[in-house]
Amino acid sequence: MKRSFNLAMILALCATATFSQDSNELNSTARARIEQARASIVVVKALDESNKTISQGLGFFIRKDLIVTDSEIVDRNSQRHVTAATKAGTLKVISSGNYFLPYVLVETQPDVSPLSLADSERLAANDSVYMLSDSGEITAGKITGTTTIKNTQAFLISLPINSDNKGAPIFNRYGEVIGIAAKSPDGQSAGLAWPSELLATLKHLGEPGVGVGRGDGPQFHVGPAPTNTDTPSPTPAVVSRPVRLSSPPPRYTEEARANNVSGTVMLRVQVDVDGNVNAVRVVSGLPYGLTEKAIDVARGTKFKPAMKDGKPVAVWIGLEINFNLR
Repeated sequence: MKRSFNLAMILALCATATFSQDSNELNSTARARIEQARASIVVVKALDESNKTISQGLGFFIRKDLIVTDSEIVDRNSQRHVTAATKAGTLKVISSGNYFLPYVLVETQPDVSPLSLADSERLAANDSVYMLSDSGEITAGKITGTTTIKNTQAFLISLPINSDNKGAPIFNRYGEVIGIAAKSPDGQSAGLAWPSELLATLKHLGEPGVGVGRGDGPQFHVGPAPTNTDTPSPTPAVVSRPVRLSSPPPRYTEEARANNVSGTVMLRVQVDVDGNVNAVRVVSGLPYGLTEKAIDVARGTKFKPAMKDGKPVAVWIGLEINFNLR
């Protein structure tokens, strides 16, 4: 019989950590970071009109007002109920939705410490990863490979991901977050982790020029963050969006051409007040050097900058670089 997901889960998160034998690689600093992460983990429920739970999972703070969680929680037409693991009561939910990853925007929590994100691009197969189990242990697993889902790369991990722990943070051996736990598409017990690059992108939700969606539509997506009618936008909207003036053509590598690789590299770029790209973050890439080629294209792209109150402003926007063999 499937174990119910209730107060016991919260109590386990608050309990003093015990460590599985597989977590011996962790030093005291890494263990302390993972232990402290418990205070930033929440339980997220989707409720129907009669307050009956439709689905539930975990989530965690990546900003003092922003929780990343599992897609099944926010993809339903329902209410959100967020409970912190280390204090009584529920958090006031402002809005929820998807911006590269599912999120719940809540009232700012001054006493919460958002979790530290690591660079998931440095990870490789057989690297150790860790998560907090529902029994209060730190369990260890391995990265077994990668998979691409809807143009986004995720890590395959040996840790079992189920309805109780989906949405939990996944840590590296330094106790830093390298991704968020998700169930594998085939429904098997072993799961996957969406990388921390997506979490870093989500952290910009509400900033000028940051809108909603994965960037699968128009090449450049700029707009205000979603809020309900009773809550003002966290930041002022940009009056005009950046306009692309010129861009170098994307170039194939010999390895990518030989392996018939095609697809889209999704980036987030910061366009400065002079219309230059001065920062690039990879949301999802392609193998055989195409991600690096896409970054070169982004760096060489020139924009008319975004304008607010008659003055140019720096903004982050989504940028897709397409590679198609002809």
